[in-house]
Amino acid sequence: MPQPLSRPLVPLVSWALAAGVVAYLATCSLGLFPVLTLTDRKSWAWEITAFGFFLKVAQDNRKKVADFYWAKAIVTNAIAAFGGGFLAPMIVGRTPVPLMEETFVWMVVVTWYITHHIPHFSDFIGEVLREGPGHTMLSVFFGIFKTQQIVGAVELASKAIAAEDLLPKSAYFPFAIMAPLLCGFVGGCGGTFLPPSSGLSPIEEGKVWNIRAAFFAPLMYIIATRFCGVELLTAKLGICLFRIAGDLFPKQREAIMEPVTSALYTGTNVRRTPLPTVVPVKRA
Repeated sequence: MPQPLSRPLVPLVSWALAAGVVAYLATCSLGLFPVLTLTDRKSWAWEITAFGFFLKVAQDNRKKVADFYWAKAIVTNAIAAFGGGFLAPMIVGRTPVPLMEETFVWMVVVTWYITHHIPHFSDFIGEVLREGPGHTMLSVFFGIFKTQQIVGAVELASKAIAAEDLLPKSAYFPFAIMAPLLCGFVGGCGGTFLPPSSGLSPIEEGKVWNIRAAFFAPLMYIIATRFCGVELLTAKLGICLFRIAGDLFPKQREAIMEPVTSALYTGTNVRRTPLPTVVPVKRA
């Protein structure tokens, strides 16, 4: 834990770090739209966003992996960060994203090390990023990069299906819908299903925000771009704002999601909660 003398510095450093990043992006990037859609390659916005995403994943999993052997800890962080980035492309027979852009792998290693193994600094930076402006900044980066994972998986699946020439295309659908939806969902939350021993527990009750966001985001993106004529990057921006707002305002998010999901369950007559587990007892 940070030393008592360093605690007064935590909010100051948190504000300074967030203000410094915002000032840099404001002066060196191409604007808010390219930053939020991760298309700005003029500045270091892409690298800062990706690093912030992996740093948030490492911070979120800090307690979980604290006592793990180092190799297991790194793999656990990697699964949480881009498990979906491995699974989604493989569904449509494409190369996993982390193997194409191996910068991500090294960012996982560096952020894991910073989070756990630098004396005094690891604890201090953990306090800085736990709440306040530091936490908000990482949440924004997380939302931007998570949107990239979801939308990237959707478009990858669409192109893979369109390029397929060994099997006939669907006789009833002019363009792929199911494959992009599935890959977008897996790209957004695939890591929660790994390792395989996790089973389907993450979707048993459907109340986990990451699962909900990974379900609704591809659906909204495909409806907007395929059926409503919305430009791809504009739709991507909308998904990004949806994801960021959900992360930053959990109470308001639940207040909005609850009536929406209730209406869906009521209208479709689908069971909302699982039936209680009945364990048969043998009579003596």
